Amino acid sequence: MTDVGKSLGDLSQRLSQIPEATLVELVWSLEGKRAGNHTDSTAVTLLGQFRPRLQLVRPVRRMTAKRLFALPFEDMLTNTPPNKPKIIGKISRHVINPAWDLIVDKIGRTEVEQIEEEIRKVGRAHTSWLALGERLWPQCATALREIVTRGEKNVSYRAEVVPKLGGPEMWLDLQDVCDVLEIGLEIQQMRDNLPPKPIVALTDEDIGVIGQTVMAVDERMKVRAPVVVYALVARLDQPTEILSIFVRVAEKGMAGSTGELASITTEVMVTDMEQRFEEVRRQIASGANDGKITVREDLAKEVGHHLEGINKGKEQLKGTSGAAAARRLDRVRMKLKEMVSANVIENAGKEIATVLADLKRLAPMATGEGDITEMQQVEDRLLAMQLAAKYAGELGISQELKDELKRVEGHIDGHTGKLFFDLRSKGLKAENREAAEADLYSSVRMLELVSGAERAEKTLVEGLSLIDEKLAENKG
Repeated sequence: MTDVGKSLGDLSQRLSQIPEATLVELVWSLEGKRAGNHTDSTAVTLLGQFRPRLQLVRPVRRMTAKRLFALPFEDMLTNTPPNKPKIIGKISRHVINPAWDLIVDKIGRTEVEQIEEEIRKVGRAHTSWLALGERLWPQCATALREIVTRGEKNVSYRAEVVPKLGGPEMWLDLQDVCDVLEIGLEIQQMRDNLPPKPIVALTDEDIGVIGQTVMAVDERMKVRAPVVVYALVARLDQPTEILSIFVRVAEKGMAGSTGELASITTEVMVTDMEQRFEEVRRQIASGANDGKITVREDLAKEVGHHLEGINKGKEQLKGTSGAAAARRLDRVRMKLKEMVSANVIENAGKEIATVLADLKRLAPMATGEGDITEMQQVEDRLLAMQLAAKYAGELGISQELKDELKRVEGHIDGHTGKLFFDLRSKGLKAENREAAEADLYSSVRMLELVSGAERAEKTLVEGLSLIDEKLAENKG
C-alpha cells in the first residue's frame, strides 16, 4: 500500500474524530479523484465508509455528470442488494453505475465530457442544477427508454442487458429510473422548492408547489403521476402523511379527483409498510438482528403509527370519491393485524418459557457471565406486547393478546415458584447468593412487564427476604 493509501486507511478508522469541516474537504477531494472513474478503488471504498456520517453532516457534494443524472431520483435510492425483490417507489443504488454506463454508450462520451466541463465552470457554491439537468435528463430518459422498449420486445437483447445491470430486479429499477427522468425537471423543481428531507410539516405554500408539480406532470405526461407520489414519500419523515398531503392538494383544486390520488397514495403506503415489515421478518428470522435489540418493540410502535395514519386517511376520504382507497386502507389494517399476531404475540409464551428454563446462564448478573443480549430480546418481546395492547382492540386481537400474556405470566409464576421452593427446601450458600439474586431480578423484570410494578415489587420483596432468611439459617 502507498503512503497516501495508508494515510487514507488510517484516517477512515478515525472517521468519528474528524472535524466536520475537514471531512467535507476530504470528501470533496476524494470525489474529484473519482470523477469520471467509478472504479477507483481507494476513493470508492473510503466514500463508502464515510457514507453514514455524510448522511448526518450532509455537506455540499461535488457535482458530476453522473451525480446530475441521479439527482431527480436521489431521494428514492436505497442500499437494497441487486438480488432482493423490487420495492415499489424505491430504486437500488446498485443500478446507478451500470445504468450510467449504458447511457454514456448511447449519448456519447463527448457530450458527457462537455457537461462535465460546464459543471466545473459553474463551481462549488452552485445551488441549483436545473439548467444543466434540463439538458441532460431528457437525453438520459430517451436513451433508457430505447433500451427498455427494445428489451421488452426482444428477449435476447434483454438477456444481454440484465447481467450488466446486476440481475432481473435491477431491470425493474432501470425502468423506474427512466420514468423519473422523463419528468426529471418537474421532480427537481419540486425538490428545490420544498423543505429539506426529512419533511415533518408542509405549509400551504409547500402544498401549492406540490399541486403545481402534479398539474405540470398531468399536462405533459400524466402516466408519470405516480412518480410524484414516490418522490414525495421518499422525502417525508412519516410516509403515512402522504395521503393527507394529497387530500390538501385536491382541496386546493390543483389536482385530479381525491379518489384517484388516494388510490396511488394508498398503494405507496401499503408498499412502504410491507417493505418495512419484510425487513422485520428477516431480522427476526435471522436471530442476529444486525446488533439491533428492539426489533419487536420498534415494530409495535410502527404498527401503532401506521394505524393512526390509516384512521386519519379514512376520515379524510369520507364524502369523497375515494371509497376504493378507503377499502384498501381496511385491507392494510388486516396486514397490521397479521404482522402483530405473527411477530409480537404468537409463540411468546413458548419462547419465554425456554429462556426461563435457562435463566441461571442467561441472567445478566450471574457471576458476570450472563448473556445480556438474550435477556434484552425477551424484554423487547414483552415491551412490544404491552405496546400492542394499546391498539389490540382496534385490530381485533385483544383476546389473542390477553391469552398469550396469561401464558407468559403463568411461565414466570412457575419459575419464581420453583425458585422459592428450592430455596425453602434446599437452603442457600453464601457463594450462590449472587446467582440466586440474578435469577430473581431477571424474573421480576419480566413479571413487571407482564403484570405491573405492584405485583413485581411484591415478588421481589418476598424473594429477597427468603434469600436473606436462608443465608442466615446457613450461618446458624
